[in-house]
Amino acid sequence: VDRKRLLDGDWNFDDSNDSIFNTDDVLRCFREPDGTGELFITADIARLGKDRSVIGLWKGLSLIQVIELRRKRVTEVAEAIKNLANLKYVKLGNIIIDEDGVGGGVCDIVKGTRGFRNGSKASHPERFVNLKAECYFKLAEFIEFGRVIFPSEYKETIVKELDMIRRKNPDGDSKLTVTSKDEIQRMHGLSPDYADMIMMRMFFELFPNYGKYSYV
Repeated sequence: VDRKRLLDGDWNFDDSNDSIFNTDDVLRCFREPDGTGELFITADIARLGKDRSVIGLWKGLSLIQVIELRRKRVTEVAEAIKNLANLKYVKLGNIIIDEDGVGGGVCDIVKGTRGFRNGSKASHPERFVNLKAECYFKLAEFIEFGRVIFPSEYKETIVKELDMIRRKNPDGDSKLTVTSKDEIQRMHGLSPDYADMIMMRMFFELFPNYGKYSYV
């Protein structure tokens, strides 16, 4: 099944029981942005041994621009985020950066932004193992109801990476959790950087009152 999905591009079969995202729902998200809502920036930062940082600009729940940086220093990634925020007048409180690993250095440079720690406590800890799992399941809910919009030029990458995000222990009764980035890297030889960048947008839906006024 994974080979058909990821290598052959064959989506004509039922989703398995560990799937979080329904393929048809994801495909419906590729349409023209509605042009409403506040501006946000989400950034997944390259870790040691990984060469790709992905920065997303959002208007409301529409992903309107993606910047992919390869083999860049922490200072260069931070500068790219600051430049984008200044150009688009994005509030500091509406910027979230993956703080795990090297990303912590980017947060230190772009002061006043929010740092995202994948393993931190969920807002509903009785249901989710950590914040990352909660954000991914919230994203699946938003995608199911057609609330998220993606640009068509990144369709293949986004569909492929969201499909790699799976629920761990789907038949168990434990708290909800998802496969880790390291596990996905080992299984598929690909890091879901676009998927994680998209997932972080859900932080502002779970915590809507964080930061309102300051700019870079």
